[in-house]
Amino acid sequence: MRENEYFQQALANFTYEVAGGGAIRHLTEAGYTVKQIMEQLDFPVPYEKVRRAVWEHLVRTRGVLLEEPGSGTRKEKAVYVREYDKYGKCSFRRVVREEEASREIHWREPLERDLSPEQVLSVVRAKVQENGDGNAYVSCSFGILRQKEPHRYRSCLQCLEERQREYLEGLPWENREVYHRLDLCMMEILEKLCTAGLYQGRCYFLVTGDTIKIGQGDME
Repeated sequence: MRENEYFQQALANFTYEVAGGGAIRHLTEAGYTVKQIMEQLDFPVPYEKVRRAVWEHLVRTRGVLLEEPGSGTRKEKAVYVREYDKYGKCSFRRVVREEEASREIHWREPLERDLSPEQVLSVVRAKVQENGDGNAYVSCSFGILRQKEPHRYRSCLQCLEERQREYLEGLPWENREVYHRLDLCMMEILEKLCTAGLYQGRCYFLVTGDTIKIGQGDME
């Protein structure tokens, strides 16, 4: 019975991969929203499965960090090792390995106080350019807001354009602070929220070691 369960799970995983696993990862990297990804798939895949696949791919490729950037924490990665018993029967054993720790950064805050949202955003945009592609992150507590302050979460969504709102709603934000790469989509979202006075958090720039605090405090 147990062997049959393994077979069914392996078959389900294979079917999912053929149906859309590779396409989901590719479209995620291209910046598509979950809704747009579902419209592009040739085979139907449940919405929640697409959301989870997008999130896992973002975490795996460091598009989303679950720990503060530059914290120097080690990541664990599960791999499957092929083994044979004395009769030549093949099996797979799950092994968790530690990956190399990310570089620890001692952050500095170069930003002056009492700047307008427009001035803050101007500094953020300049820092994104200075640090290069993929080296800037923004803290996100949308999962916390959705749970604890749903009215504020709805206000955040209402100030966004349709595609930005789709992107934000499509991700299964965890009920804690996470850190999204400050790519074009997240920069546009940050600009909208800052202009509306709805964002509180930090931007991190890995090359220069700068962090910029926005709002009255981190989103809690």
